[in-house]
Amino acid sequence: RVKMPAPGMAALDLERAIGFNGGADSPLHALGDGGTGYAHASGACVVLSDLADPSRQHFLRGHSEDVSCLAVSSSGRYAASGQNGGEPDVLVWDLSTQTLVYRLQEHDHGVQLVRFSDDERFLLTVGVKKDGKMVVWDLVSGCIVASALAGKNNAAATCACWGGRKKDVKRRDTMQLQLATGGEGFLKYWTLDPAGGSLSSEEATTAVSRHVTALAFSHEREYLYAGSSSGDFVTILVRSLLMHSVTAAASNSVSALAPLPPVPRSLSVLGGDDTLERLLVAGGDGSCTVWQGDGRAYRRTESLEPKLPGAISALSLRVRHPAAGSTLRLLLGTRRGTIHEASLAPGASDAGESGARLLQESHCSAVRGVAYAPHSSTAFVSASDDGSVRLWDVASLSVVAKGECQTALALVPACVAFTGEAIFTGWADGKLRAHDAEDGALLWTLDGVHQSGVTTMAISHNAKFIVTGGESGEVRVWEIRTRHMLRHFKEHKTAITSLAVGSSDDHVFSSSRDRSILCWDLVQGARTTALVQRIGGINGIALHPDGTRLISVGQEKSVAVWDVRQPEPLQRIPLDAEQLTVALSADGSLFATGGADHKLRLWDMATAALLAECVGHSAAVRSIAWAPDGKQLVSCGDDGNILVWNVFYDMPPPPKPLALEAQDAGAQ
Repeated sequence: RVKMPAPGMAALDLERAIGFNGGADSPLHALGDGGTGYAHASGACVVLSDLADPSRQHFLRGHSEDVSCLAVSSSGRYAASGQNGGEPDVLVWDLSTQTLVYRLQEHDHGVQLVRFSDDERFLLTVGVKKDGKMVVWDLVSGCIVASALAGKNNAAATCACWGGRKKDVKRRDTMQLQLATGGEGFLKYWTLDPAGGSLSSEEATTAVSRHVTALAFSHEREYLYAGSSSGDFVTILVRSLLMHSVTAAASNSVSALAPLPPVPRSLSVLGGDDTLERLLVAGGDGSCTVWQGDGRAYRRTESLEPKLPGAISALSLRVRHPAAGSTLRLLLGTRRGTIHEASLAPGASDAGESGARLLQESHCSAVRGVAYAPHSSTAFVSASDDGSVRLWDVASLSVVAKGECQTALALVPACVAFTGEAIFTGWADGKLRAHDAEDGALLWTLDGVHQSGVTTMAISHNAKFIVTGGESGEVRVWEIRTRHMLRHFKEHKTAITSLAVGSSDDHVFSSSRDRSILCWDLVQGARTTALVQRIGGINGIALHPDGTRLISVGQEKSVAVWDVRQPEPLQRIPLDAEQLTVALSADGSLFATGGADHKLRLWDMATAALLAECVGHSAAVRSIAWAPDGKQLVSCGDDGNILVWNVFYDMPPPPKPLALEAQDAGAQ
């Protein structure tokens, strides 16, 4: 937590992050053995959370782009995260102190995956296809132990795993380590000699060409399991690298594997005297199942019912070595942005103990807009390219109501507004939709609001009408009760980017990429004011409660302060990046801007001084909303994340009257 700022200063503190990089490699991990902590990738952050207290979050921030992969060591002491893009570094974190241990810089273009060895001594990093390298790092020194090309021909390695110490012909452990990599049409078994700094590989036989999507060595390291995009897993005998069996496990691809301790046949549904290997399998169809077998044949013994709504992309055991016959406790993450706590009970008689509990949900695509109701700071709404509109409770950050539209038909939402009773969204298909704030149900759809698509909207202060802007430059006013058009204005030459309704609801300001800000008299139905920027289109505007001052941001990479009665801005503050959105606090004392540089900035309205600058998003910031009480603001962006910020601001002391100033001067 931040300290309270000095008088006249402000601070932004990232309170909560709503987001989950479900498309990353292994983006969710339980921490420790049987504990309640867990780590997940969210935008450019690694977020540390607690099952016992979901409101507690800590952030590991060091990446400039989305976290592309995540790993946690077996004891839960270390975490490693990678990213793609121009700075494809691997960051190694000490979770006990939440500090950065190493920044490893060896890959180009991006990092596909990271894996810790079982003893936490080594870290394997694998680059994306353009990079092609796999590197083993010594975590004691931070130096490279060995490196090699991870893939085969033009195919990249998309999955990998460690297998502990390699065994000799007498099945005794050696000083060498074994690992495996797989991808499109290949499966490689590797031997690492740490002392000699060498990596050597052999091809494993899978009978037919398979796209390997997940890998795991069996608990006793006798077998190597390889899941495929066709929904099956093959069993490879390690000592011969020959395939022993193929088992169909999912109706979609196998996305994650986790070995379990073997179980005596006497405790198994299969019966017998020796032991059986066990394997936990997660699928792209949302399934999670346990399989038992002897390497030659496998049978499903437990299954999560019902399946999760979305492809599972992460699987993590909360207890690393669960006892035979015990209920499995695990965490599951999906590509749809959800995180679940799940239980798998052995045997059909205990099926009631099996199931999944939703821990967190988030958007799984860019979030276009966020908004509060005018007089309540307890909830806000969001709209995303994933086609969903959600109402969030601020205290728990859980979804209170959710509405969805098929993006194949409605395209994507461009804007959102909230009255407290209904959620309004404008869409690229030119329609305006209203959802019930109680349950998210679609109340009505208004067709033909703007032929080329709705780009922005604003609701009047009396909540009786909506002003919409369109792709072709039109501004239209709609009565909410009858859904009839009251006014139509057309003077802008390009898309409307922002709207601001005056406090008396008798006029509205509109901005456009045509570099102009126009004021429309809603009573007379005429344009009254025109402000024109010399260079660059305008992306957003915010109107001060006094009705005379206005803030604009745009393509010219600056913040402009206007007196709407004057043709030129009062002040222009240059910045290094294009700003995309601006929002004023309810009392007009502060405003915030968000830009293409991923940054959120806080400004003093009276002096236009920059008070705070924060990086939380890993992509452009698209929308900002202030809580009506001014204590928090919410931002969203192209990274699919929603960030909740606490605002700390200590107003400067008012100037002394002239008489008191004279007394002070005389005393000196």
